[in-house]
Amino acid sequence: MKKRGRPNQNGQQPMWMLERATLAVRGYDEARKAGEKHDAAIKEAVRFIKAEHPRMPASETEVKRILAGFRSSRRPVGLLVSKPESAFCMVPSRDGRVVEVKVLWMAAVGPRPVYPRKNAVAKPPK
Repeated sequence: MKKRGRPNQNGQQPMWMLERATLAVRGYDEARKAGEKHDAAIKEAVRFIKAEHPRMPASETEVKRILAGFRSSRRPVGLLVSKPESAFCMVPSRDGRVVEVKVLWMAAVGPRPVYPRKNAVAKPPK
């Protein structure tokens, strides 16, 4: 007899979800570097996803979930997404030829960026 409920995926997700996560992190980082606060940066990340892929589902709640998963405040490392220095990359193929490939984003795991508070009271030096 078939099990009831959703089938067990064992943590597997479709590739478009990883792409959405990289776009969300990139959009959030760009907004924070521009001086936006957290809530405004979340909204900007949703706009960034919609601008890149208009039919891709994205919401503020989903961006918050992505940031919680890939940029947890409990871990010192997180997902970092950047533009490559060169738009094209040379990749060797199996038959020995070198193929030119267009690279849109580079993703890596590294130290989480720290965004200092703008409205924090300056503490006097000790």
